[in-house]
Amino acid sequence: MMSGMTSKLLNFLLYQLGWFCCVLGAAWGYPLSGALAALLLLLVHLLLTDSRIAELQLILVTGLLGTLVDSLQQAFGILTFKTDPSWAFWLPLWVFVIWTQFASLLRFSLNWLSGRYLLGAGLGLIGGPLAYWSGVRIGAAEFSDNLLFSLTPLALVWTLMIPLLLWLRSKIGATEGRYRSLMTIFNQGGPSLCKKD
Repeated sequence: MMSGMTSKLLNFLLYQLGWFCCVLGAAWGYPLSGALAALLLLLVHLLLTDSRIAELQLILVTGLLGTLVDSLQQAFGILTFKTDPSWAFWLPLWVFVIWTQFASLLRFSLNWLSGRYLLGAGLGLIGGPLAYWSGVRIGAAEFSDNLLFSLTPLALVWTLMIPLLLWLRSKIGATEGRYRSLMTIFNQGGPSLCKKD
């Protein structure tokens, strides 16, 4: 096993790289390619994690919940995400992938928030709108003409979302995440998502 600090740093690096793949991919006109690159980074996370079943549950629930939230925000005109014209769905794949990437932080880099719902709400109030603001500045999305109309709902949504995700994490029952070393993975017969935790 990697140390707790090494696991957290690697986790944050994988998330940040995935975020940039998604956002820059969308901004530069390659939203599907960016999303697929970020999914590969998420796969690396899943191969390394010590508790794959719990991690998959958390990732899928967060991805679906986040997709619903961002679909509603786009429907109400709070913001508009850039997508590939040939993409057949309402919300681009890269938005779902960013949410799944965010879920990968909950047992690792953001584990210190476990049980700290008010602190999580405060982080969501500030961090949520800042993340979207960054994506808009890079060119992956657009706010409505009224900036206050866009930022206020984002702040409210993220004030609720972080505590909700922390609560869901506690219900899934996963402990603090650690990454297994590559030597451990290959000594156990190679990487497989189907193996038990």
